[in-house]
Amino acid sequence: MEKEITNKKLKENQLENNDNHKIIVLPLIIQKFILNLLYEGFYSNISIEDTLIQIKNYSLINWNWFKNSQVSHSSFRAVFKKIKFYNNNNDNRFKLINCNLIKSIEIDYFEINNESINFINSLQSLETIYIECLYYSNYSIDGSIWILAYLNRLINKDIQVNFNLNLGCFDCYCGPEIIEKEEKEEEKVEKELLFKANQFNITFDLEEYKTSYEHVYKMIKQLNPKSLKIDSLSIAGDSHFRYYHSISKLNQNYESVEIITDFIPLYALYRFLQAPKLHTFKFGLQFHFLSAIYDGILDNHYNDSNSNSNRDCNRDKIELDFNIMDKRVTFQDRNGINEDDQIFCQFGSQDFQDFSIPPHSKSLWNECLKLLSTNSTITNLSITHRCGGGDCRWMDDIVLYDTNFLNDLMNSLGNNKTIKTLSLNFDFYDNETLNENKNSIIESIVSMLDQNTTLETFISYGNFKEISNLTRNTRCKIIIME
Repeated sequence: MEKEITNKKLKENQLENNDNHKIIVLPLIIQKFILNLLYEGFYSNISIEDTLIQIKNYSLINWNWFKNSQVSHSSFRAVFKKIKFYNNNNDNRFKLINCNLIKSIEIDYFEINNESINFINSLQSLETIYIECLYYSNYSIDGSIWILAYLNRLINKDIQVNFNLNLGCFDCYCGPEIIEKEEKEEEKVEKELLFKANQFNITFDLEEYKTSYEHVYKMIKQLNPKSLKIDSLSIAGDSHFRYYHSISKLNQNYESVEIITDFIPLYALYRFLQAPKLHTFKFGLQFHFLSAIYDGILDNHYNDSNSNSNRDCNRDKIELDFNIMDKRVTFQDRNGINEDDQIFCQFGSQDFQDFSIPPHSKSLWNECLKLLSTNSTITNLSITHRCGGGDCRWMDDIVLYDTNFLNDLMNSLGNNKTIKTLSLNFDFYDNETLNENKNSIIESIVSMLDQNTTLETFISYGNFKEISNLTRNTRCKIIIME
């Protein structure tokens, strides 16, 4: 009897040990999912070279892991300068880097030529091209728009082309053989671009005496992108992009427009709000200027120094048609209104503030308010107060946030029926000044929230915690960013 009990215990121990060392083979779909997670971590935290070492280690486990590693590696963005040496003509089945599986590739702007386009055309699964221009490039892209004509030779016309250009203060791209090509190739670009431009992101620097960003306007005009994002290399308040009004008129294809750390003039706001496909719109305004419109104290200054303009655009006596007042035949044409250089508060070292208000501004602002109220495409809207920080010489005898200005703005936003996410930033470098206007800001925001029945998320920047307790709107999620 004792022997039987001992044997039974031995069997139980053996079964327990076997269960502890039992090998469980996970389904292939889970193995693939785990590999993808591992590779995502590698790509976000370590260099490409180290990533390849890790991928090689996993790919040698078995054939399934090799194929999954091959696919996972190809799903990340390839870099042309690193991958162009791979021969894509031979059998790719036994290559860890299978060029036929690559879906996206990154290439430097100045690497676009016949060689790179031929290589790109050999990638059978390619869906997206990312064109980069780094800040430390030796040249500015000014004078090199003709390079885009190479992209017309893409065989697959459905490939999406995204641009991410860091524009520094560099000399134009004019190499020895470049100058003779430039005029001929520029003609091709001016005629038609045959590829699909999806995103156009630029980061700009100070516009100095030898640097002009007029070529950016020309690129946007030719590319006609769906998404536009403009940011500054400098800290907020140091540099201002002077072509917003011009590019806002190229609005037929915009679906997303983001202006980061910069402001746009009123006419640009008017044109952007007319974009028929726009769903995301993030921008800055000079609230000082808008408050001064309501105050009226500066009107005489403009009337004295711009008497001719005042006779043509007397806002109190005639109704203005802003759909035609900014029409210009060419970019250099000076007939008609262009607010590319409209700056109220000094925004950077290269700007000259002008405490004057054009006579059409109040009427134009009223039209913008109507468009904000009735717009039926925008679902994500962000408005930020932008001035030149410590360089802003605001006049003490004018209210920073005029009550009528706040009420008009909030009333328009309250009437809108399509905006789902709204972000408002009244932040000002002088906290004391902001606190003086705190009550009127909170009151106007609460009124807007009580009025708006479609808003789902409201984000406010500043010490406005009272908003959540004062509003009757229980449907909208309110986020206060202090």
